Amino acid sequence: MTHGKLPSTFRQLPRSVAVTAFAALALTALSGCASESKSFAPPRGSLTDDRALGDILVKFTPPDVVVSEDAGKLLATVPGPVRYVVKRPMSGGVWLVTAITTSADVTLDQAVATLQAAPRVESATPDRMLKPHRSRPTGRDMPAS
Repeated sequence: MTHGKLPSTFRQLPRSVAVTAFAALALTALSGCASESKSFAPPRGSLTDDRALGDILVKFTPPDVVVSEDAGKLLATVPGPVRYVVKRPMSGGVWLVTAITTSADVTLDQAVATLQAAPRVESATPDRMLKPHRSRPTGRDMPAS
């Protein structure tokens, strides 16, 4: 049936092709890992130097600001070391804005004061976390009111 050939030669051919393919795959994988670029430190003044001071609730004077791009343009004109980024509109024409700076000595209160002095800003108040009126219970039972 084999016409004078040993049956083992047909089994060796696929095995040698598989070994060659595996060696080529391993060589490709190793050369791909070696060519991966190294990470570098970001340049000075990049976005990673920014520090978020906190959120501020801002209301603009008329005419009403209804588009976030318009609110961003108004906030971009405010001078100083703080940059203001619009997060989202709130109810009553109030906008939630984040104060961002690269300076380590600027506080949220200074950013709010700068916004309050800006033209077209009717009010600016920091959006701080509210504290509960009662203390946290120490046990499993709720305190008696």
